[in-house]
Amino acid sequence: MALSFAGFGAQPASAHNALATSIPAAGAVLTEVPTSWALTFTKDVPLDSASAELVAASGVRTALPAPTYGVSKKEILFALPPDLNGAMTGRWRLVGADGHVITERVSFTVSVAGVTTTTVVAGPETGGAEVSDVVMPTEVLTDNAVTSEPVRWGLRAFGYAALLLVGGLLFTELFVAQGVFSASRARETLLASSAMLTAVSLAQTLIFLDDSRDFGVASSVFHMLEAFDTTAGSMYFVRFLSAAVLLAGIVRAKHATSPVLIAPPMMALGVMYLVSLAYTSHSRSMAWPVLGVPAGVIHTAATAAWLGGLMIFVLFVIPLLQPAESFDAFRRFGDMAKYAVIAMVATGVIQTLRLHGNLLTLFTQNHGRWLLLKLVLVALMLKIGDINRRRLLRKMPDNDEAFAGRVALLRRASITEIVNGGLVMLVTAFLVTSSFD
Repeated sequence: MALSFAGFGAQPASAHNALATSIPAAGAVLTEVPTSWALTFTKDVPLDSASAELVAASGVRTALPAPTYGVSKKEILFALPPDLNGAMTGRWRLVGADGHVITERVSFTVSVAGVTTTTVVAGPETGGAEVSDVVMPTEVLTDNAVTSEPVRWGLRAFGYAALLLVGGLLFTELFVAQGVFSASRARETLLASSAMLTAVSLAQTLIFLDDSRDFGVASSVFHMLEAFDTTAGSMYFVRFLSAAVLLAGIVRAKHATSPVLIAPPMMALGVMYLVSLAYTSHSRSMAWPVLGVPAGVIHTAATAAWLGGLMIFVLFVIPLLQPAESFDAFRRFGDMAKYAVIAMVATGVIQTLRLHGNLLTLFTQNHGRWLLLKLVLVALMLKIGDINRRRLLRKMPDNDEAFAGRVALLRRASITEIVNGGLVMLVTAFLVTSSFD
């Protein structure tokens, strides 16, 4: 990976869109009433994702009309009311391609004895209409609270945990211990995890609608179809829909045989979930999204197979089998998991190269430091797994009592690996839900 980094220029880490300039600028004192607020960003702005409001010194909040493009798609223009006077604070907000909310406030002062207006002609998207001709809304906005970062992080973490359990159960049924679904606890875990995936996906869809439309999280239930106004919103809805249909299939197959649960339609729903998950993360929003989205899907699926499979092995396979059978199952798990690890590492390198073009940014930027922590934890987890496998499979026991003791050691070693993997998932949830400059 170090050699791969060496081939790239000393460029900064890819980041979300950010404000470059504002006219009026922050802290400006104007002697004439401006008719438009021009914002220039570092990247192109999806026009339907942009909104703004103006806050007067009295606290009255007024929504600004939908923006138009300026001289390029990096510049957007908001029409301002014609009677501005005094201290003003403009708040703009964008929803990125991955669903992240990007917002900032710009404060300026209009100091005029008599309010006059200056006509500014908008871009071609307005059909030649003057900005001052735009009718301003009269409603006063309430200051809707944005869902806190800890809540977003918690939802993502719970979603990852549920995904690991679902993916681990499918992987185990297919490649390690066929018939694991026959255990009642395993079926209950699959049902509960699928329900968690559905609930988390619904909550994230509602939060996205609140972020992009200011409906309020609860009220967004009545505006679900408006998620399709943006790519990120449609992917949130697809994620919720695929999780809900998957849950319905699991409920219907409660008393069916395990092949029903790994049938092509069920597996296709899982792929839909993974694709929509990648679309609402840095796989979509940063450099090379055509490569990033499939890499994100493979990376998540491989992690679920390896770490989720290990969790299922400890929770359900070991208790169901005799000690000697557990070791045979562990060998099968190791033989299959190594391919998942290779895929996880390879796609992890791709994703790292997409976000950081130079090793220096791993140490100098906030995103880089968190990503470096994740890389260290993954490397540590791989080393722990390698040590455990070599220690546990050498000089196999020759009697049941010795096998039982070795199985107890296997369980403890696996739990250590799982705990380390849990830390990786928590760091990943933070990386995905946080917006880094």
